[in-house]
Amino acid sequence: MEDTSTTRRAAASRGPRVTDPRRLLNAFDHQFRGFRTFWFDRIAPAGPVVLPAARGAELEDAIAYLADLLRRAVHHLGDDCVSRHRALGLDERLTEFYGDEEFENAYATVMGRPDVILTDAGWKFIEFNFCSSTGGQVYVHLLNELWRQLLPDDVLSTLTLADPLKTRGDMLRTVLDDLGLEPHVALVGHLPDVFLSDSGGNRRYYEIEADALRKSGIRAEYFETEEFIDALGSRAGEFPLVLERTVPQEWIDAGRELGPLLTVRKCGAAVLTPQSSYQAANKQLFALLSQGQDWMSERDREFVRRYIPWSRSVREETVEYRGASWKLDELLRGRRADFVLKRSDGDQNFDVHVGALTDASTWEDVIAKAREAGTWIAQETVHSTEIHADVLDCDRGEYLGISTRAVFGPLFMGGRMTGCGVRYDVPAPGGSAPRAAGSSILGSVGWHAG
Repeated sequence: MEDTSTTRRAAASRGPRVTDPRRLLNAFDHQFRGFRTFWFDRIAPAGPVVLPAARGAELEDAIAYLADLLRRAVHHLGDDCVSRHRALGLDERLTEFYGDEEFENAYATVMGRPDVILTDAGWKFIEFNFCSSTGGQVYVHLLNELWRQLLPDDVLSTLTLADPLKTRGDMLRTVLDDLGLEPHVALVGHLPDVFLSDSGGNRRYYEIEADALRKSGIRAEYFETEEFIDALGSRAGEFPLVLERTVPQEWIDAGRELGPLLTVRKCGAAVLTPQSSYQAANKQLFALLSQGQDWMSERDREFVRRYIPWSRSVREETVEYRGASWKLDELLRGRRADFVLKRSDGDQNFDVHVGALTDASTWEDVIAKAREAGTWIAQETVHSTEIHADVLDCDRGEYLGISTRAVFGPLFMGGRMTGCGVRYDVPAPGGSAPRAAGSSILGSVGWHAG
């Protein structure tokens, strides 16, 4: 007879799922009430994606090393925030957003989320987003809370399902203590930035965050950006720390005025994360590291070879690629399917162009656009190994087991990985038109200790 513990470990490694689909549907409706978004409109995860704990430990170590490497790369660009800003070719309007140099340097990489792909050769980082607005924090918190409520105890005993909002609260308490500030935080956001409107109870998205801060022993209050500015008139000085959930560059891209965000930044409180976070997140650093820099140690170089895809600045004329010299334009044209072109300061996949999914004429236009900007990178495409996931067809109330490719989003708070999101594709439902588009959904990762 097969050992029951072995059977349980094998089942968990395939991916545990909630037994009753109707119970899961009801739980999703309740858990994401007010903002059940496009992630879960047709297909929802039926349980966490499960990976071995050893994979997670390796990933956590690599994230911490990469965060330090990117911080060092930024500091080699110039002696102060503004000189580094200009070395990266960032928007000049944002130079006003920098604060005290010591504060900028201390907290630039305190919070973030890389995008990382599990390939047949292991983990590969394709970018690293540092800022307090990093996506996935609320969703991973709620998903893992859902699995802790619905999965059997014998399955949960083998899994690690982290709570990023709790870890973030603990990290903010440390920041407040380090700065000698009272534990009172203003959480400042803008609902359209998370695809919500200020109606129908949608503020619950940010109220979940505020409530988690209160559970960490922090007095927390949520404000829309304009509300916070209005409150400064009568409550100036009441909030020694602001957790800003907006991104200045995204406001520029959306055609909004920067004035409100600058007012928040200059309100007299410590504001996390500092503007330098966006320097550490700039994709040009991946090109610099991939090319190699004089200040890098052999350990740094080996780390880059193992974890970072070949990347180069598009403004370079000649590059070395797989043992041969190329003019970069010719390499990108001749091997279009092997590369991705990315704007270095973009977010949420804005101005990311995958060569394999782009026709030759459009690709030529993108190359020209990238060369003119002078701040884009070309990165070798990396391919995900297939992972198993169980999903729920919400319309039919039926489970599907799928093999899919994924992008992982481990959350990084105060030097620790705390919870990991995963975006993966689900094919179009049966009966759909030929070549109909599928869905992309967001799940979370459980690290399996067996």
